[in-house]
Amino acid sequence: MNAATTRIGSWADRIPTVQKATGELHSLAFTTESQIRTVAKVFEAVAGDTNSLMNLAAAIVDCVEKENISSVLPRMQTLGAAVRRFIEDRLQATAGILDMVTTVAKLLRQLSVVSRGQAEIAFKIKALSVLTNLEVAHLGAVGAGFRYLANELDDFSKSVIKDTLELASHAENRRLAIEETGRVLSAELPRRRKELARIEADLDGALAVVDFSLTELSRTPSQFKICVEDVARQIAGAVAAIQAHDITRQQIEHVQEGFAIIASRMLGSPIPEAQDSQALPQAYAGLAIQIFQLKTVDETVARWASQIRTCMSGILTVSANELVGIGPAALEQEREVSSQLGRIERLESEGQAQSGTIRRNLEGLSSLLQLVSEHVQRSKSIRDRLRLLTFNSIIEASRLGTQAAAILAIAECIKGVAAEWNQITDQSGAAMREMVNVAKQMKEAMEIFSEAGSELLREEQAETRACLDNLRAAAAAAATHAREMKVVTDRMQAKIAEVGNTCSLLDACFGRIRPMIVEIESLKLEMEGRHPDLNQRYDAAEVERLFSASYTTEMERVVLQAALGGKALPIAQSEFAGNSVELF
Repeated sequence: MNAATTRIGSWADRIPTVQKATGELHSLAFTTESQIRTVAKVFEAVAGDTNSLMNLAAAIVDCVEKENISSVLPRMQTLGAAVRRFIEDRLQATAGILDMVTTVAKLLRQLSVVSRGQAEIAFKIKALSVLTNLEVAHLGAVGAGFRYLANELDDFSKSVIKDTLELASHAENRRLAIEETGRVLSAELPRRRKELARIEADLDGALAVVDFSLTELSRTPSQFKICVEDVARQIAGAVAAIQAHDITRQQIEHVQEGFAIIASRMLGSPIPEAQDSQALPQAYAGLAIQIFQLKTVDETVARWASQIRTCMSGILTVSANELVGIGPAALEQEREVSSQLGRIERLESEGQAQSGTIRRNLEGLSSLLQLVSEHVQRSKSIRDRLRLLTFNSIIEASRLGTQAAAILAIAECIKGVAAEWNQITDQSGAAMREMVNVAKQMKEAMEIFSEAGSELLREEQAETRACLDNLRAAAAAAATHAREMKVVTDRMQAKIAEVGNTCSLLDACFGRIRPMIVEIESLKLEMEGRHPDLNQRYDAAEVERLFSASYTTEMERVVLQAALGGKALPIAQSEFAGNSVELF
């Protein structure tokens, strides 16, 4: 065997390395094609699910905005302030009425004392009437003029006894009723204050929880939508990455074609090491080009595989669990606030019942005041008549001299009784005036318990109930949409979990490129070791024409030129953040 044949044989036995790489690439392309189609179908379905999620999230956001949920909390806070004012006003009015009731009870007790004093005077007048009758009988015809005095005194005593008994009875009944009202109010005030404190605490707690629920109801769907939009962008990137595989597939096919050209060049020249032969330099340049192309494929695949894994990871984190719980939580808080409204209504009803009792007592007090006023007027009339009788009796007794000494003494007694009566009448008048003043104050205080006083609170409650109806509608819609979203997210995650094994197989398949690159680089280094000047012996233009004839992408040409020019491997420019082209 001659030297030339030996040299040819020495490179021919390296051709299996190139053929092996070609076979590996052919097997890789065949194996990954079906797996890529599987991944593409999964992401096509997931993209549709993502659109469904965004539509559902948008529906919740629209429902929240449409129902004006943002107005619920301010409305409830306004109601809370109205409730506090309502209860505090009534507590203050009740406390004031209690003080007034205590004052009225005290005045009624004074009136009872006055009535007893008048009754005692009435009995004195009765006694004086009897004495006068006896003296008139003793005087005979001379004392006939005093019979009128006896009759008047008798009438006075009967009238006064009747009036004082009636007044005493009414005053006592009213005193008992007023004191009972006072006892009820005294016991009711602490309970009311505690109830107010409880309602305030419960209402504040309910408002705080509702505030949280409303915030979540308003915020979470928007956040979820942002999250899904991010996943949608990742899916678009993954789809772009899958489309990028079409480029890498072409590159792999073109590398196989390049290896075929290299093999033919390694066998095509009878003296490949001859200085004038281009076969071996072209094969060497072709190896450099294919190494760069394979490295570009490896880098591109690594990038889009990472994009797909990132997208899969993002999808697996998408969860509608938070949304699912928001609707029921908001509904629960709506029920809690509604129960607080029920408590407020019951409190208002109790207050109205209590005000009814106070009003009835005021009506009874008014009738008593009328009776006292009439009694005072009659007392003044009796006082004047007693004075007149005293004056006439003294004049008549003085005219008769010693014969009417007893009548004169009776007249002096009547004068004393008249003075006592005058004093008691003044006491009755003072008590009456004070009771009139207190009754007027109580009537003014009772305006707090009027229907007008409750109307504002009822309006606030009605508006709050309307807001709660909106909250209920929005929460129910959110709960329905959230359940639908959970079904979709669970389906997405199940699909991604299924495609996980496929992605692992893809990683394993494309992982075969790197050992292939190592073997081809070893062959290239061997050629450089034997022929250090190979990189200067080929025609770059001819090599480019030879290997780029079937290139269909700009990237392949850029990589070829870098390999021939001894430049660094260019960075792949594939954009995986999104794609405006319809990919499926």
